[in-house]
Amino acid sequence: MTNIKIDHNIKFTTATIGCFLRVPLSKKNLALATLLATMQSNASILYPGIRNQTTALDELYDAQLDIFPEVFGNQIIMQYVINFVEPSQILDPDYNYQKIIELFFEIIDNPLFNETLMQLAKNQLKEEYESFYDIPANLGYKEFLETWYRNKPQYASQLFGSIEDLEDASIKDLQDFFEGLKKAPSICLGQAMDPDTITDYLQKHLTNEGFEKEFKVEDLTIAAIEEPIEKVAPHKSLQGQILVGYGYGQKLERRVRQFGGLFLSHYLAGDESSKLFTDVREKLGAAYGIEAVDYFNNSMFLISSSIDKNKYSEVEKIIIDSIKKIQNGVVDQEVFKKSKKALKRIYLEAPDRQGIEIVQMLTNSLRGRETTFKDRVKVVEEFTSEQMIEFAKTLFINERYYLV
Repeated sequence: MTNIKIDHNIKFTTATIGCFLRVPLSKKNLALATLLATMQSNASILYPGIRNQTTALDELYDAQLDIFPEVFGNQIIMQYVINFVEPSQILDPDYNYQKIIELFFEIIDNPLFNETLMQLAKNQLKEEYESFYDIPANLGYKEFLETWYRNKPQYASQLFGSIEDLEDASIKDLQDFFEGLKKAPSICLGQAMDPDTITDYLQKHLTNEGFEKEFKVEDLTIAAIEEPIEKVAPHKSLQGQILVGYGYGQKLERRVRQFGGLFLSHYLAGDESSKLFTDVREKLGAAYGIEAVDYFNNSMFLISSSIDKNKYSEVEKIIIDSIKKIQNGVVDQEVFKKSKKALKRIYLEAPDRQGIEIVQMLTNSLRGRETTFKDRVKVVEEFTSEQMIEFAKTLFINERYYLV
């Protein structure tokens, strides 16, 4: 049976269709996926120039095509997503689902493997890479991950992949990677006002064997191995960076782990009333910005901050003490209630954003379960500070990284 699911679009004037292809995460796979996505975004065999491809999409009432890889735990998802005005909204007999779907597959099924196009994409990505990591916070996160995954280097890059593999990639490398994608587990997801009609048109194009394979992954999680390390890296920036990474195991029930991390991140650094924002930025005056993020698929809870270089020790102490307090059962109930309201609001507003709906369909397909935003709201409403404490008790400091 072909992996395809198109939901009934009852509230948006635009439809969204996406093809998602899954490959294991490695630095080389991510580099090739990034390069291929950039090339396909620029041109294809039938539309061999940036202007040609852009014009073809513009003629379909400014249809938007996004091609990009994204990391989900130990997997890379190559994403081909088109968003377009529903034909029922346009008084044009020549504008219909069939025409849109045909253009979509003309582009994504026919990459142009051309040396000039590849070099253009490499130059484009190299500029993006350099400008992105010119920002100290981004550089700090990159080097933090390389240290965290020093014994599992295939997981160390979460954005561009290996810059060396990207620069060294040949046309044959890309062709082989693209042929491999055809066999990779794949799924087509979307929302449309007439799901049956668009499903019929899509079925004709979903002929790659990957669409017959199981898309679900039994376990997306990258386990956290307790290997504490401290690293100091020199940098000429006026701002310093401190990243304190906590690992955690898988013993707790999944919802407690998932929502425990979400609550803890909001409690510590969700807004101006959060604990770390108050203690580090307002009281100490040491931070330019502070974040707490739970990377559920990586079994990692990361607290990071851009700080005054003279206040590393004070900031680190506040960060570590903030976790210890919660582990010891000390929770500010007013801040916890605000965190609950903020998370609930996020999930209540999510159904009004079409892009988030598609992401939820994708994550449900990856995990093999149907979780709705209504389900998430219910979990948030019932979640207790005791459960957040239970989650916090599983955290162990695994890395302290300083960019000085």
